[in-house]
Amino acid sequence: MFGSGRTLSSFKLGDKVTVGVPSDRPLYHHGSHGTVVTIGTKRVHVRMDKAAFDSHDGEVANFLPGDLEPGHVGTPRNSERMNDAFTALKLAAGTDLVAVATEAGVITAEQGEQIKAVWAGHLQS
Repeated sequence: MFGSGRTLSSFKLGDKVTVGVPSDRPLYHHGSHGTVVTIGTKRVHVRMDKAAFDSHDGEVANFLPGDLEPGHVGTPRNSERMNDAFTALKLAAGTDLVAVATEAGVITAEQGEQIKAVWAGHLQS
């Protein structure tokens, strides 16, 4: 995040970081997890440990200090984010279906809870 108050002195070699929305770098780095490998005169150089796209793993990119968040925050891979979004969508659809069936008297509340538990388990496997 630009203007975050973080400066070069906020980082040291080996720090784990997450790339925020880069202010002047390609957006494909957003969300990537990395490790600080060097600190330049204006930028922090980060090795992508788990990049947003696996093809960028191991790549070293440089960022303004305000573009980095301390620690590994969130899910870095775009493919994992998409999987999480689709799983949430499927879970919501199942929950809505159970609510409609319960309201219509087709199933009991207890049966609805059982169906939701089975559906959630199915989505995790």
